[in-house]
Amino acid sequence: MALLNWLTWNLVLPAGDLVLGYSVSKHLKFLQKSQWWSAEELREFQNEKLRDLIKHSYANVPYYHNLFDERKLKPGDIKTVDDLSKLPVLTKELVRKNYPHNIVARNVPQRQFMFLGSSGSTGEPLQYYITKNSYSFNVACALRGWTWTGYRLGDKYVKISQNPREGLINKIQDKLHRCVYVHSQSLTPENISDIAEKIRRSNAVLVRGYPSTLYVLSEYIKKQGINDIRPSAVTTTGEILFPHMRELIEDQFHCHVFDSYSGEAGANVAQCETHQLYHISAEYAFTEFIRDGESVQGEGRGEVVSTDLWNYAVPFIRYNVKDMAVLSNKKCSCGRGLPVIEGIEGRDSDILITPSGKRLIVHYFTGYFEWVNTVDQFQVIQRAPDQITLLLVPGSKFNEREKNKIQRDMSEYVGSDVQFQIQIVDNIPLTRSGKRRFVISEVSGRS
Repeated sequence: MALLNWLTWNLVLPAGDLVLGYSVSKHLKFLQKSQWWSAEELREFQNEKLRDLIKHSYANVPYYHNLFDERKLKPGDIKTVDDLSKLPVLTKELVRKNYPHNIVARNVPQRQFMFLGSSGSTGEPLQYYITKNSYSFNVACALRGWTWTGYRLGDKYVKISQNPREGLINKIQDKLHRCVYVHSQSLTPENISDIAEKIRRSNAVLVRGYPSTLYVLSEYIKKQGINDIRPSAVTTTGEILFPHMRELIEDQFHCHVFDSYSGEAGANVAQCETHQLYHISAEYAFTEFIRDGESVQGEGRGEVVSTDLWNYAVPFIRYNVKDMAVLSNKKCSCGRGLPVIEGIEGRDSDILITPSGKRLIVHYFTGYFEWVNTVDQFQVIQRAPDQITLLLVPGSKFNEREKNKIQRDMSEYVGSDVQFQIQIVDNIPLTRSGKRRFVISEVSGRS
């Protein structure tokens, strides 16, 4: 196995980079060293990257050029991350309003662009470009977090996802990197049984998925008395990992759960082997925590505002991710110099249960609407076990044909035992915390 790990690290990953135009291998080697830098060294690295990003954005991105001129600022006025407060917070609405003509860099070659989509935690779809170099660095940050679980490149792992795995390149990558890809769109009893069996047969070192999916799976494993699914670690992402979820997953998978978090323009955040705190990949992005318009210093709860230091295609400078996290001034006993947070509080989501017992995972809805550019906002509400309403705020290109397609797709997903309807609304109210929940269950007494 050690030979396979060596080959994956030294041959497979570099070869993949060469073929696809990525640079994951180079960045991962850098990150394995930089994680042990001091806080001062990390901050100086961020400042250097920020100065380059600001110069580029002013010279090549109309949105930022106009913003600086309106505020009578020059690139030289932003020398360190402390100077970022001179700039306003960037919102998803502003990105969408200025995309693509005003916020896409004019000097980055098209061959370096990658098109990404994200729904985030607010149910508002967003499409944007990222450079291959930025994408590679972000992937390298995620892989570094995986290594904290004990995983090594070349180890077999299971990835449970709401989206079907498509494309020849993806399938070749899965084969080379020993990824067992499991599609989990419909969590029917039969589907859950199939997922458990695939994981059991894989003998994978690592299992990765959404907390809600893994929680439902753990319930099934416990009920069936399955005792031979024993990976070395489980990693979770995409939603809040509540204590009761962690407890059940760890109990049924017989290993530790390593939670992680990421969002568009944001640094990857992951737990290390101590499970004490969450480490922020400061080399990728500078992360602020804002409460009542002011920066949280030292420790405390705040909205995550991120400056992506690597994406030169669509610069995200002081971007409000619309998630909440708790900043900490503690030092992790692992010895890494990376900044830390106590936890993430902004990805609360429900599991909707239909009368037949089917579990509807929220990331089906967010994944679906990532690529529906005719809808500005959505929210799913379960008013009764057999009644689900989809609220839609339509965009300018929304039409009856699009509505009918969504109706058909969603009705098929939720099942024939549910009355599913679409309701067109002008807006979707925010919660008291200023967030827009995208899945709500009003059903009480669920088991």
